[in-house]
Amino acid sequence: MKSVRTAVVMGACLIMLCTFAPMAGAEDIGVEVQEVKVVIVEQSLVVLLIVGNRFVPIHVDATVAGSIHSVLSGTPTPRPLSHDLTRLILLELGAKVTRVVITLKEKTYYADLTITMGDRTWIFDSRSSDAIALALLFKAPIVVAKATWDSASQAWEAPKGETS
Repeated sequence: MKSVRTAVVMGACLIMLCTFAPMAGAEDIGVEVQEVKVVIVEQSLVVLLIVGNRFVPIHVDATVAGSIHSVLSGTPTPRPLSHDLTRLILLELGAKVTRVVITLKEKTYYADLTITMGDRTWIFDSRSSDAIALALLFKAPIVVAKATWDSASQAWEAPKGETS
């Protein structure tokens, strides 16, 4: 009973912090990511959002990289990470992540994290790395805004370093 109460309180907090906006289709806002990889480039962890022969690189911290790698490799972590906990709370409340839209503003990546519960939809401002981890956990589409894709995507060359 205590865990249900906690989930309800967390859900209420999510609802109070939300911003509502109508959802547009991916084709209206940008490019849907086809593949996600975590790589090490010059001793830095980078998530690659790949479409065809182009990608957008996003530098991430070790915790988020571990969470994303765990999902991509199908290898669960010994204890739930923050993204796993958030997923469990959302599922308990009957909610799910339905889309993530990545944008670039002044050299910083942002994300709009779309959560749906029943017939209600909320869009939350999020760190791009957290939103990517949650999108992967929910198998939700990740979209890179057209302007961001046009300015930040790079031609694909097999990255040097380890990949997952």
